[in-house]
Amino acid sequence: MKKKIFTIIAIFITALAFNPAFSQDAQNYFDKANNMLVSGNFEESVALYNQAIQKNPKFAEAYLGLGMAYKEQEKYQLAYDATLKAIKIRPSYYQAYYNLALICEKLNKDDEAIDAYEKFLKEVPGAERFSDARQRILKLKNKHD
Repeated sequence: MKKKIFTIIAIFITALAFNPAFSQDAQNYFDKANNMLVSGNFEESVALYNQAIQKNPKFAEAYLGLGMAYKEQEKYQLAYDATLKAIKIRPSYYQAYYNLALICEKLNKDDEAIDAYEKFLKEVPGAERFSDARQRILKLKNKHD
């Protein structure tokens, strides 16, 4: 499970390079928040992501990080809300769809989880590599059969 978290963190950190709309202050808070998230200091990462968001309210990556930190704290509704904000800012943000799907599973929002996994697979480059998402979709669909 931790390996998946670090993989997702690496993916969304890398995605920042493609987002020119951030201030240096926001970036500094974001970088510190990522370090706290990776080291397991979720409360501190939440505070730092929120500071990054205050500096740049359109910082989709910070909202995704915030959602991931809340998810790790099992604060699933807060994680859900933060991740939806990331998607609202950037509707094609495939990393956010994957995180949203995981959160929806925890909230027993199975149909929404399936939809988020499908959007993830639609948006992610090289979707054929992500059998995990496909397996999760099948598991959720079979749950209702």
